[in-house]
Amino acid sequence: MIPASPRLRVFLSLWLPVVVWCGAIFYLSHIPNLRITQEWWDIIARKIAHMVEFGILARLLVRALSGSTPWPRKKIILASLAMAVLYACSDEYHQGFVVGRTASPMDVLIDASGAWLALRFFRV
Repeated sequence: MIPASPRLRVFLSLWLPVVVWCGAIFYLSHIPNLRITQEWWDIIARKIAHMVEFGILARLLVRALSGSTPWPRKKIILASLAMAVLYACSDEYHQGFVVGRTASPMDVLIDASGAWLALRFFRV
């Protein structure tokens, strides 16, 4: 087996978690008829899950961009937020094609809020 170059290992260590996390979000979005109940606590739990999912994505993006670009911290944070919001838009678009699921602009706002909160209050 040919050893990976150090640059490739660094690149994969930074970006593979982002790709895997996006894949996990995609997988969860692809589950048909995911609604369990319409109880208020179930709705709140799902919205909190949206925020956590995209908060984690935003943090992973900061980590990846910090290690792979010479950008200043502010630009990295803004780019991470933009990328997380774009992925939230694509996630909702995708859900529009899944049986029993709907695309919701409100969910994009909730996802964006989770990303923003993670970037704003959980700085490393």
